[in-house]
Parts: sequence; structure tokens; C-alpha cells
Amino acid sequence: MSLIKSVLEQIKRDFQDEVAHYRYIAPAPAVYKEPESPINEGIKEALRRRGIDKLFSHQARGIDLIRAGHHIIAMTPTASGKSLIYNIPVLESIIEEPLSKALYLFPLKGLGQDQIKTLKEFTEELNISNSSEIYDGDTTAYKRKKIREMLPNVIFSNPDMLHLALNAFHTKWIEFFKNLRFVVIDEIHAYRGVFGTHVAQVIRRLRRICRYYGSNPQFIACSATIANPEEFAGNLTGLDFKLIAESGAPRGGRHIVFLNPWGSAYTAATKALKLCLDNGLKTIAFTKARKITELMYSWLTEASPEYEKIVSPYRAGFLPAERREIERRLFDGELKGVISTSALELGVDIGGLDACILAGYPGSIASTWQRAGRVGRHGQDSLIIMAAIKDALDQYFMRHPEDFFSRSHEAVVIDTQNPAILKQHLPCLAAEIYLRKDDAIYDTENLMPVVNELEAQGMLKAGKKGDIWFSTRRYPQREVSIRGVGETFRVFSKERLIGEISGTRIFKEAHPEAIYLHKGRQYEVLSLDPQNLKIQCREVEVSYYTQAITHEETEVINELEKRKNISWGNLKTTYGVIGYWKKRLISQEKIGRFPLELPSWTFDTQGLWITLESGLRQKIEGKNLDFSGGLHALEHAAISALPLFAMCDKGDIGGISYPLYPDFSLPAIFIYDGYQGGIGLTRRGLEVIGDWLAATEKIITDCPCEDGCPSCVQDSQCGSGNEPLDKKAAILILKEISSAVHT
Repeated sequence: MSLIKSVLEQIKRDFQDEVAHYRYIAPAPAVYKEPESPINEGIKEALRRRGIDKLFSHQARGIDLIRAGHHIIAMTPTASGKSLIYNIPVLESIIEEPLSKALYLFPLKGLGQDQIKTLKEFTEELNISNSSEIYDGDTTAYKRKKIREMLPNVIFSNPDMLHLALNAFHTKWIEFFKNLRFVVIDEIHAYRGVFGTHVAQVIRRLRRICRYYGSNPQFIACSATIANPEEFAGNLTGLDFKLIAESGAPRGGRHIVFLNPWGSAYTAATKALKLCLDNGLKTIAFTKARKITELMYSWLTEASPEYEKIVSPYRAGFLPAERREIERRLFDGELKGVISTSALELGVDIGGLDACILAGYPGSIASTWQRAGRVGRHGQDSLIIMAAIKDALDQYFMRHPEDFFSRSHEAVVIDTQNPAILKQHLPCLAAEIYLRKDDAIYDTENLMPVVNELEAQGMLKAGKKGDIWFSTRRYPQREVSIRGVGETFRVFSKERLIGEISGTRIFKEAHPEAIYLHKGRQYEVLSLDPQNLKIQCREVEVSYYTQAITHEETEVINELEKRKNISWGNLKTTYGVIGYWKKRLISQEKIGRFPLELPSWTFDTQGLWITLESGLRQKIEGKNLDFSGGLHALEHAAISALPLFAMCDKGDIGGISYPLYPDFSLPAIFIYDGYQGGIGLTRRGLEVIGDWLAATEKIITDCPCEDGCPSCVQDSQCGSGNEPLDKKAAILILKEISSAVHT
């Protein structure tokens, strides 16, 4: 009996009726193809020495399209050899023209470390000296200077460094930009929401600089499976892309188990991890929080001390050298297991792992398969076990496993017209190269309201003829964090800067007495100073977390679209944190409620609102149901369902419901993007409104509970502590909305 089959037998025995679903996905054979023109002989020989004597069909097609001058996006599974699609044309261009340059962008530093080793091995065999260097936040000042003085052919970096160092100081990189032929954007699906919206502007700024120096690089993107690859790559860069989606790579068989434990999902995941390790399977476990990563590791090693040296936790809080060492030990086989946050989700090759444990649904179909793709990379069969938490989407898939396997992947959403983010980047681009009325990359005419606002604020200054604009600051890039939106607060522990926080998260996560989590450590917030944008903390070790209690109001600024009784447009949202709960880390049991007095927070965003007939309240209350509780429950379920269609977290979306909204004199439910200016999430919701409402209904009606629970209409982050909620009323209200939409 194989090791995996042995584990499956034990799972059936040990978890019994907690196994919600089992499925085997059969292996797939390789499909090979040759590019239309032969590959350079030196490269071909270097490939042969690695055991690669022919290319997969998707690799050959990608190389052909790149050689034909197209921008491409390759959307094939993990471990399908996507890096050869861009490495081969880049190496060919360097051989043909030694001054040729390429920029490789990765969302995580570890990915660049992984990829540069492969490229350097190739270039050494091809006698290409000074082929590639990493230029990121870990690169010393001395090394950075050496890289600029002796430019390599390929720079490995990330969007943060592109924003702060390459674009901002382009005059130090003239030869690089003049000869830039390729820009590779790996793991492109990682650039969603606020971060992706910022990156879209950073890439447009890069394209302006390239034009200024006379280059026009080709863009090559690689992605996990998403619903809208060409559209998204186009939104991110402003260019047209060709898609490669049919993979020719072989795939081992996959054994997939859904566990729906009666107790803690984290305890069940730890038990499954131990089971895999005991049976000799090299295993990775993924958690949704740093604290859970550490807890699972401590539970495992307490139960089995022999695993202390051969299993390791892995999370973003570790130093770069520590992370590289863990990756090396995994690759070399010294470690038999690792427990990680999403930090290991993306494409670092970490050796021959056999099993993947998911402690909770990762939040998207794409992310689930991305994590599952960490195992079975060498063509062997693999085991994936997902242990569900008591959350709406986890429970939805436990009840509808067939939907999980047949469901389309989510769309990645950004909003390149977000005014708050444009206001941050226009001074940056004008500082790099002044903004012209006939700018080749930016539609200046369309941007005039933002330009005028920046002029009034003294951030931009018009030239004498009024057809060009300069930045009034020398390096405005330093004041723009591309991972947030709105004002950024700096977080200190004593005198040490430990992090930054922006947008709506500030008062929710960093109010006085909050437990603020950063790099796996707990900090108690001592003071929040809105005047100086400063938060003071002290490090603590406690067994609880805090959850803000909020009061919200929203106001419609203007309606941009309307479909029956559902509208979408611009909103002004005001909320205040009026207190907080202390809750136990594992059980989420409430310990106590504490009041707070803080200023309210107002921001402009985008959202949709659903209006209901005035007589509906009487109808619902006539059945002895709570109308307000029904609206509130429906709002929660709809927010839970939206991540099925747009790659986002529940925390990226806000909502509020009114039994009687003053401006309409009608009942209304509002769901909005939780970021200044909006990032396109609710716009995506409007596009798929019928499917979204159907999924919302399934979440509520399929749950076997009577009155509502965390698996359907309760929300652990609810600002009003899930009061009031009425599941039965929510079902009746949803039927009214759905019938109005479909008539």
C-alpha cells in the first residue's frame, strides 16, 4: 500500500464522519511541441544538461508569441515550467545583443532569490558574465552602487523598489532604461486590490520613463488561474496581451480530502499534519494567520518532540536569512515539514513535498490551487487536506464540494481610475518626467479634475503655457506607500518603528488598548495620535485578541449605474469605533466589552445599494420576524459570498443596512469597497449580480442551523457584535430582491 493510501485509510478511521468529501483527480500526461524557429544551440545544450530535451506545448507557444513581439500572459499550473517561457527569449536577446536588459518583478523577495539561481546557472554555461543581480530592500547600499555602475543584463526586483528606487532615480539608470527590452511580471495575480491599483500606476510610470529614453519593452506576465487574465494584465499595464492557458506539463494524481471537524479546525489540521509526517510524507501546512502558524507548531512539537528539529514554522516576520535557510533545508530534504502563512504560497520551488494541509479555506479558489500546487511538483501523486473553520465560505464548500471543483476562478480586480491613488502617483510621475497635456501614457484631459485639485493643494505646478505640470516636491515617491491608501500612520514600539497602517484599518486595528499583530508578535496599543499620524505600542504576550465595535453611516454622492432595484455609484461613508471586544484566540469566546471615545472617520468610496419596497417590513414583522435583523443577516451573507467572484478578503468589503434609509424613505442595504476611492470590488459584484445573489442564498439556506451561526450569517468581525440577526427574515428579503432582479 502506498504512503498516501495508508494515510487516507487512517483519516477515514480517525476522522470518521468529519470527512465531508474525497476526490481523486487523475494524472495528466505531457504534451510536447517545438517552437517555430529553433532555439539557440548553446541554450539547447544547457537545457539538455538539465534533462530538458523538448519543451511543453505552452512553453513553445509562449516563446513563439514573444519572438513575434507580443505581450503575453501565461496562465498554467504551478511547476509547469513558466520561467522557461521568458528565460529563453531573454537569454537569446542577450546573446544577440550583449547590451540588452530585462527587468524581472516578483511580489515577494524569496521568489527572486529562487529564480536568480536558475538564470545564473544558465548564463555561466553560456559564458555570459554579470548576467543578473537582485536589487531589492535587502541589497546593501554598497551593492546597489556597484550594480548601477556595472549594469547586469537582468535586474531582479519588486514593485516597491521600482517605485522608490528605479523610477524615482531614473537618471542613475539611463543605460538600463535605454536598453530595456523585456519586463517580466511573475505571479501577476498577486497584484489585486489597493496594492495592484498602486502597481498599475508604478508600471505606467515605468513605461513613460522607457519612452523618454527610447525603449519600448515587451511585457511577459505569469499567473495562477484567474477568471480574467487578459483583461487584468491589460488593466495592470495599459497594454494588450495574448493568453497562453493550455498547459502541456504533466501532472501527478491528486487525492483531495475535505474535513469538516466538529471542534477546532486548527486542532484537526495539526492532527492531520502529524498523521502525514508519521507516515513519511513530506508535508506543508498553510494557515491564515501568523499566530495560528506558531500555535500549530507548538501543538505538534508538544505531542511529538521528535519533530522539533525537522519541522519548522515559516512566516513573514522571519529575517530574510532565516527564510532562505528554511527554504534550503526543505529543498535539501533536511526538513520533513513546514507550517506557513501565505508567505510560501507563491512559486518558490521547495523540493519534493507530498502533502498539503489547509487550516481553513484560503479565501479564493485560485489561492487554494496555488497552495495545493506546492506539492507533487515532481510528478508524483499528492495529498491535499482542507480542514474547514466555522466560516460561511468554508462551510459552503463543505456542503457543495462539487461547486468547488467546477467553479470558475475568481476575477482579479483593480481600479486604475481610483482618484485617491492617482493623487499620490501624479506628483511622482511629474517629478520623474513632467506631465504633458498630450502625455503618451496618461489621458491628461480625463485626469484634469485630479490635476486641478493637486494644483490647488500645491503638489503640482503648471508651466507658463499651462500645457505641462511639474511636481513641487523633489522626491514625492518617498511619501507614497504602494501597499496602502489614504493617510499612513507609523506604528512604534518604544522608539522603534515596527510598521505602518493606513485607511480604514487604523481605528479598527490600532485603537487604544487594541492588540496589534505585526510579524507574529503581539503589541498593545498605548496611544493613537491622529495629529502626528503616530501609534505607540508595547510588546505583550496575551491569550486574546481585540475586535472593534463600530457605528457606521453612509451617504449616496451619485448613482452611476442602476439595474432594477440595485444601484451602484459613489458613496461617502462615516464610521466610528465606539468600543471593542476581547476574545479568546482559539475559541473566539467573548471575554468582555470595553467602551472607547474616538473621532469618527469619513472616506469616499464606491458601492452598491439595494432598495426594498416600503411594505416589506410590515410583511416580515407580520410573521413575527425581525426585519432589521434580516437586513443585517443578508448583508453579512452577501459580503461572505462576494469573494467567490472577486479575488478579495471579506475585510476588503464593508456593509450597512437601514430599515428606513432617510434619503430614500425606503429600506436599503449598502455594500461598499472598504478603501478610499474604491477598488472595483462592488463593481465586479454588479457584473455578476445574479450569480452573487444565488450564492448568497445558498450560504444562508443550506446551513442546517435554525437561527444563524458563523457558518452562514454571523461575522466574527461584525462591528455591532452580530446584533440583531434574523436568518429566516433574511431568506424572505432575499427572495424579494432576487424576484425583482429577474423580472
